[in-house]
Amino acid sequence: MTKIEEDDTGIDSVLLTVENPVRRKIIRQLSKEPSYQLRISKELGFSQQLVAKHLDAMEDTGVVSSQMEASPHGPKRKEYLLNRSISLTIDFAPNLFRARVVEFDPLPELDLPGSSGEVFRMLAEVMQRPEENRKLRPLASLIKEIDRKLADIEDERSVLLYLRNLAMKEVSKAVGGGSTSGWDEKGVVNQLVDENEKGLREAFKGLNMGDAWVRAILAELEREL
Repeated sequence: MTKIEEDDTGIDSVLLTVENPVRRKIIRQLSKEPSYQLRISKELGFSQQLVAKHLDAMEDTGVVSSQMEASPHGPKRKEYLLNRSISLTIDFAPNLFRARVVEFDPLPELDLPGSSGEVFRMLAEVMQRPEENRKLRPLASLIKEIDRKLADIEDERSVLLYLRNLAMKEVSKAVGGGSTSGWDEKGVVNQLVDENEKGLREAFKGLNMGDAWVRAILAELEREL
């Protein structure tokens, strides 16, 4: 099941893992293929002690796991691999702070939206082919298409964040320029915009105001805006 965490604990645990540049380089290396300590040390140019320290820390958080594998040149060695599939998103601007950690493996139990559902069906068809050599070319094409869609989504997301920022600036100007420029009025507007997905009643909980007072403020704002 996909896990979405918006509390500080879930976000902090991921940030503590990726805030260090050495760890990020190790994660990038392990994203390509599983590897072992000596090989990571040589490829990244870090000491074995430093690599071992960060691998142990990431194994403690569950980001990395290890297993003993046979070595062609001697005794078994410990092989490390990425153990979690994570997307971390943090947006902040005036009147905006949103942080989210999503684990996307295994497949979430939800109805896939349009294009995602189509890609899923295409992948399922390719995976059902019995011959391995007949899968490589369509899989490569599918991965390229998925990467293109992800890039388009990120571009659109950037534009929407920019437009949201512009809209919030206009809200601030409108509220600040009218007679209803007190703390409570601004609090209602900001809370409504920032918390709209939680519903009207949930949004007002953080303001410690009664429903009647909130409705009166909104009516006044509607007249002025």
